[in-house]
Amino acid sequence: MHQSDLPQPILFHPLKHHLGYIRQFIQNNVEAEDAFLRAQLKTVGSSQLDLYLGELSAQLIADETILYLQKHHNFDPEAYRLFLSDKESSYGLITLSDGSKWVLRWGVVEGRHVHLHPARYSQYTIRVKANILKTAVAVQVAVRRYKQPLSLALVNQVRTQWLELPPIPASLRSGTFERLVYLLDDKETS
Repeated sequence: MHQSDLPQPILFHPLKHHLGYIRQFIQNNVEAEDAFLRAQLKTVGSSQLDLYLGELSAQLIADETILYLQKHHNFDPEAYRLFLSDKESSYGLITLSDGSKWVLRWGVVEGRHVHLHPARYSQYTIRVKANILKTAVAVQVAVRRYKQPLSLALVNQVRTQWLELPPIPASLRSGTFERLVYLLDDKETS
């Protein structure tokens, strides 16, 4: 599933915000061209983000958001803009069926005015730095592609070649990085 596969008017970036999608992305792109991987991982950006770890699929998250907006008469662009303008912060917050909270903002992509992402520190989310997430994703692709175990050399290879990031000088002992590598290893959940 790609952003364009989600129903309009939802704007959601699952490669940044959805663990299940990222696991599938890794599995589907082990043999992808390096240029494709670089381009896809670049879309994750370089700031901090919230990653949803729950069981709802990206499709179900979009569907539940649409149902919420329809139920509250905030689905159409004009009504949605008014809904957001009523807030001091210019964003809305909704809770989905699994108890996770999601932030609604104004989307700037044509036909996708509902920009959706996990709420900070919500249930089933972790806050991560984008470069750590990109590194963990690239490492999981590389481990499968090259059939090599995780090593500092492999991490630095993908950071420099695929991510255009500096190498890590000495250790892989970052709690967030280790947790992400573990979470992205779909063998752990199968």
